[in-house]
Amino acid sequence: MGDSLFFTFFPNAISSSHGHLVCPFLLHYLLYGPPHRHVRHVHRLDGRAARAASAFQAKNGKRIVKEYPIRRIGKIVILRPSSISTHAVKLALEHEVDIVYLGSFGRPVGRIFSSNLKGIATTRRAQLEVSGDPTSALVLIKSFISGKCRNQIAYMRRLMARYGASFETAIVQAEAVLRTLETIRPGAGARDQVLGVEGYIAEKYWGSLKRLYKFPGRIPQGRDKFNSAINYGYGILYNEVEWACLYVGLDPYLGLYHSEHYGKPALVLDLVEEFRVPVVDSAIIPLFLEKKLGGHGDFERVGKAEYRLSPEGKAKVVEAVFMRLNQVVRWKRKRRTVKDVISDQSRHLARYFLGSEAMYPPFELSLLP
Repeated sequence: MGDSLFFTFFPNAISSSHGHLVCPFLLHYLLYGPPHRHVRHVHRLDGRAARAASAFQAKNGKRIVKEYPIRRIGKIVILRPSSISTHAVKLALEHEVDIVYLGSFGRPVGRIFSSNLKGIATTRRAQLEVSGDPTSALVLIKSFISGKCRNQIAYMRRLMARYGASFETAIVQAEAVLRTLETIRPGAGARDQVLGVEGYIAEKYWGSLKRLYKFPGRIPQGRDKFNSAINYGYGILYNEVEWACLYVGLDPYLGLYHSEHYGKPALVLDLVEEFRVPVVDSAIIPLFLEKKLGGHGDFERVGKAEYRLSPEGKAKVVEAVFMRLNQVVRWKRKRRTVKDVISDQSRHLARYFLGSEAMYPPFELSLLP
């Protein structure tokens, strides 16, 4: 496969990392392939994507501005109102290129993917059986939350070293509570006990961060600048995890830890936990601490003390998160990108459901340099 493409958006079209000029477009989308390939940044794209000799064509009116060979494309993420031709969709499906639509705050609102997913019935049947078995389900739940909490504690240590903060007391308290996770046994109150451990450590984690940067605290639906940026980053991560689940035949809505409310991808939220800190928090929080994000040009006011990312702000967040997804780590004795690890973890999860693996080790922040 050739170079990968990763497009970000700014108000004006200027240049890519190679200095190529790209005209302004009306079509706003994000294309990227295998992250270990070269990453090219282009400001804005307009027009239509059409099929021509196994390539996507970016058009401005009838004029073809740029062609992108299908072998170089791994995903199309549409961030703004745009048009994409039927031929382009068909070409993407034939080559397993995911097409996803993101909302204003970064959450996936829909996607187009192939209907030829393999092994879906067998895998989902096994997933359903494990989700109904309290003992097997608790093993996974504890792995998900242990991974998340360990990564939060590890990142607190990194912040201490990098910014001279003093989080020792919070870390000691968090580690003490985390050790109680292993004592939780299957039963009616097991999930609430896990929630208690997760909530306590999250309070220590976000409370420590507030000593470095002033923000209202972690609010999942918050519209302050800090939470808007973090939520947008999580939206990108949800998209990656959801596609990884779908690709291996898992049901993204049949979770183990998160509640299965209507329209809520509970399994995606389960699997996301171990990746929140390595992919999003550690990418976005330094932008605020180092004053690279947070200025007036990075956000648009949508209400009293409520904001959403501007195109410039989105570009910074998207670039930071995808740089992290593209980062190469040593994973199971191989050099893998974090994005590849997400796919690997979805396969491990499927194998756990199918009974071919007895354990599910979560991804650790320590693997990132």
